[in-house]
Amino acid sequence: MNRNRFSGIRPLFGPSGHSESYAAEGHTSTSDMPAWIAARGLDIFEYSFGRGVHVSSATATAIGEKCAEFGIEMSVHAPYFINFASPEPEKAQNSVNYILSSLKILKCFGGERCVFHAGAQGKDERAAAFARTKEMFARTLELVAEEPAYSDLILCPETMGKQAQLGTVEEVAELCTLGDNVYPCVDFGHINALYGGSLKAASDFELIVKKLMDTVGEKKTKGMQVHFSKIQYGAKGEIRHLTFADDVYGPEFEPFAEVIVKYGLTPHVLSESAGTQAEDAAAMRDIWLTASGK
Repeated sequence: MNRNRFSGIRPLFGPSGHSESYAAEGHTSTSDMPAWIAARGLDIFEYSFGRGVHVSSATATAIGEKCAEFGIEMSVHAPYFINFASPEPEKAQNSVNYILSSLKILKCFGGERCVFHAGAQGKDERAAAFARTKEMFARTLELVAEEPAYSDLILCPETMGKQAQLGTVEEVAELCTLGDNVYPCVDFGHINALYGGSLKAASDFELIVKKLMDTVGEKKTKGMQVHFSKIQYGAKGEIRHLTFADDVYGPEFEPFAEVIVKYGLTPHVLSESAGTQAEDAAAMRDIWLTASGK
């Protein structure tokens, strides 16, 4: 399924969403994105269904054909409405449907990975909310398994940046144990924001990698989905995404690049910077190249 011949061999880099420079250069259609990304020496693109899955199968197929032409691997981010922890059965079922709708269009894109936010704690104890999340996600995986066309797709629960959200490294790792087709999406900006600027040295990133190795295994850890951006944070965690020009909040990519090289990781690394996604993705690629001596 991988469009990019380097997938699984080396880290892949690209933007999540459209950079401001994309529109500034006169582009209005996502169908132009694969060529635009390839021209910048990038490998991947993540399309967000933030407010709902509103892309037709025909449009997604056309974009997927462009991805194949230019060797771009594509992933999607399922709608932000997903909350597997909801105590309301209808809302919990809607979350399942959002995943299935996302996978349908992901398949048309010719992509492989679907990132999603697992849910929120709400008014319940965290353990009870996570137990519901785990149960509903397990049901979702059963439905996915019933559709042969989805057998090569990967679901990626994301680590989150606010205290009220479910998605610590430990919680994401536990969700990843529910199926062979579940890989972690590690958002290092979120983790850094959640713990008030905890990611500084390579050893800080290494602790996360080791924890994942111990819980989800080498294959899923090496091939994890990564979101990376600098994020402003406060007492309750994430406030807003920044750009690599920020020198206050972090995290910096250089320490993680050292860990990528040390452990031979081959993640899909997406930049979620505020308007400079492609530029900062290229910066991460260059930092990795330097760290690896290429």
